[in-house]
Amino acid sequence: MKIFSLELIELVADQFTSARDIANLSLVNNYFYSATTHLLYKHVMINSPRQYIAFKDTNKQLKSFVYRLDFSSYTTRGSRWSEEKAKSIILGQELANLIGECNQLKELFVGEEMMHAFVLPQVIRSIFNNHNNLSTIDFTGFCDRNFTTVMADFFKPAILSKSELLLYDNKVKKQVDCNWSIPSKLENISFYMCMALSQEHFFIPFFDKLLMNGNQLKRLDLAYTQITSDLFKHMKSQARSLTHLNLQGCHSIRCCSPLIEFIQDCKKLIQLNLNMEFNGIGGSRFCHECIYKILKSSKSVKSLDMGGHINFDDTMISTFPNLTELSITYCKNISLDKLIRFNTPNLFYLNLSRTPLTMDLNYLPRVLNQLSSHFHHLKVIEISPFTPKKYPLSINKIWSLYIHGRRTFYAKDNVNPNLVYSKKLLMLDNQVLSPMVSYWCYSY
Repeated sequence: MKIFSLELIELVADQFTSARDIANLSLVNNYFYSATTHLLYKHVMINSPRQYIAFKDTNKQLKSFVYRLDFSSYTTRGSRWSEEKAKSIILGQELANLIGECNQLKELFVGEEMMHAFVLPQVIRSIFNNHNNLSTIDFTGFCDRNFTTVMADFFKPAILSKSELLLYDNKVKKQVDCNWSIPSKLENISFYMCMALSQEHFFIPFFDKLLMNGNQLKRLDLAYTQITSDLFKHMKSQARSLTHLNLQGCHSIRCCSPLIEFIQDCKKLIQLNLNMEFNGIGGSRFCHECIYKILKSSKSVKSLDMGGHINFDDTMISTFPNLTELSITYCKNISLDKLIRFNTPNLFYLNLSRTPLTMDLNYLPRVLNQLSSHFHHLKVIEISPFTPKKYPLSINKIWSLYIHGRRTFYAKDNVNPNLVYSKKLLMLDNQVLSPMVSYWCYSY
């Protein structure tokens, strides 16, 4: 067996998609174990209390192999544990130590059922103060006021007395001005559905610190948070590097504000989600002029979601040569004649949910036929969800009906539309999704 080099064994193991397959390969002999163990622990996903205990008790050296730690689908469901018992095994200091022992950690994902453990200051401190290599942080569904309090307390500037200030020169003052730090390589951040986080006490100090630290964000997901347009006064430095931005469901942001200027300055943006639908209706009052400014500055965008903007109309449809994904849900002022003049040769996915084009079943075959004739790369069309109407299983013998979670599609050429368009911003290319993240992305 030693005729195989370690590099060759590692290359073979890296092609496996199942941790079980890698584990079986590591059992061949000690030589194979040495070559594959670090791959087995490279991406750790913890979905149950028993998995948490097993990983907590794992050898410290093995934890140092961890690059991605994923708690996003942690749950007590199916474990036969009571919620109280499951919570009792996660102690703040032990969790902080566990995260700290993953000293090569680059990516951290945490879901709502682990929220109770992340309201402890020592856990937050272990993330932000001990991991210089951390590039991706994804918190999802954190709505507990206790989490808001600990984040606000942790990220607020430290207050020094006059006598203390006299002891420090200017350089040291900057170092002690706050009791926290930000990993220098942090570039992808998600606070998806973290509705309790305070803009004044958390988001503004956080983005001010990013500016001071020199971090250049690439992906930012603030969907369903309580931010306002004033936050973007503190984010100007991020515009030149940002490639993915999700502001879906941020109903406190307004047009004619610093937000519009910020988006105009995002010259590298390839994905923009400004979906503002609210409880089944178009919820945006963005004015015609501001929507036009956003679209005019977004020519390089490949994925665009302008759902819920009631002032979005035919006159704004322009040329988007790079666009492959477009969502205009709840946009009532769109006609088929104007849509097929849309110069988007690479369009693959189109969301027309709750528009006049998909509400009439008698009109739908004509819509699909003309769209298919004009957009040669178009394979997936998403249609109205939550409707009592019974859509035909097939239209024109070309388009087939698919239903996935809360979403309904027509697709052609045997394309499976279920994993085509993610509503939650993916933090990584080719990201391995936990069951819960997969739900938020493709079923919700």
